[in-house]
Amino acid sequence: MIKKLQKKFISITAIALFIMIFLVMAAINCVFFLQTDRQLDIRLDMLFREQNSVRLQGNTPPPGEKEPEQLFPRFEDKLRIRSDGCVVYLDTSGNITEIRQDGAGNYSEEELESIVSELTAESDSDGWYQYYKFRMVSQTDSKNQSVTVIGLINASSSLYSVFTMLLISLCIGLISFLSILLIIVLASKHAVKPIAESYAKQKQFVTDAGHELKTPLTVISANNELARMIYGDSEWFDSIDRQVNKLNHLVRSLITLAKMDEEQKPVFTPFHFSDAVFDTAKSFESLLHSQGKLLTLDIAENITYNGDESKLRQMVSILMDNAVKYCDEKGKVAVKLTGDRQIRLQVINDYADTENFEADKVFERFFRADKARTSDGSYGLGLSIAKSIVELHKGTIRAKVLEHGRIMFEVIL
Repeated sequence: MIKKLQKKFISITAIALFIMIFLVMAAINCVFFLQTDRQLDIRLDMLFREQNSVRLQGNTPPPGEKEPEQLFPRFEDKLRIRSDGCVVYLDTSGNITEIRQDGAGNYSEEELESIVSELTAESDSDGWYQYYKFRMVSQTDSKNQSVTVIGLINASSSLYSVFTMLLISLCIGLISFLSILLIIVLASKHAVKPIAESYAKQKQFVTDAGHELKTPLTVISANNELARMIYGDSEWFDSIDRQVNKLNHLVRSLITLAKMDEEQKPVFTPFHFSDAVFDTAKSFESLLHSQGKLLTLDIAENITYNGDESKLRQMVSILMDNAVKYCDEKGKVAVKLTGDRQIRLQVINDYADTENFEADKVFERFFRADKARTSDGSYGLGLSIAKSIVELHKGTIRAKVLEHGRIMFEVIL
């Protein structure tokens, strides 16, 4: 149990750490990309202003245009890298009438024609086309004729910077995650140490108390038999025997749970699981018959399993005892075992009060599904022991409500 708690502590902490690092990395890269995109937008603004100023033979921006807003004006002026950019003028028919570039030969006319045809086919006025940042606006030339102006910037260097930033942040994030995870793994033992010590003391107390109780119970039982021999049978002696037997059963159950919680490495051997299930379930047939109940068996043959046979027989016995105890009058208990890809054992019984059946709590210690039944000698530890046996074999067990007033306990190995 302590190892499970330690693994759970590591897994939860690792998930929280991963989410935190992921969010930080995502935020940094998003901010970097948005800033890069903003710089390209500013560059497009400058490109339009510069080329329009040259075209209009003036140094002032056309009417209606504003200076682009800058967050850090002096700093951004020094950092602006003039990417390859050009402005393409189109007539009303979509034909290129003029091309203005930052540098000669940056873009070929064939390349621009292909890009312009793709952009004009789309309805977007700005955005990304492959590794180009573009903007498309409508303007009026000196002859009051409407023209379409497309500003285009080759942003491959900016995208390369974004990719480099992403790669570096991934490496830093991965190294940070693994480093902190290693520290968490090393520190997890110290984190669960107080719980481990408390749990060990609790198990030791249960074991010691169980062994200490055995002696007085044996003495009480022996004295009761001696008194019975001297004074004859009496309902009081019978009552003492019943209570002693109940306490003996409780002590054995507590010691069994304590031993199973010690996490000792079990010794598994191959055995015929089909025969074990059949023999154990069949032994309850006479008890069910005496109560007017029916037992049906559907057990696949020749299923072998590598495990602790005695403990698995005990698990089947617990499930059968529980099914018999809580089966409705004149009801039916069905046992089904299959072993195609995995071994699946199902114990089903009729149970009319399914609305009050708490499937998520039945495996808790000292929990009783029907609190009205208090004279059967059980303490609600059987299903807890069955669950511990299944978990010892790395399997799963669950309880489920079925249709037509039935409940099922299913074991998967």
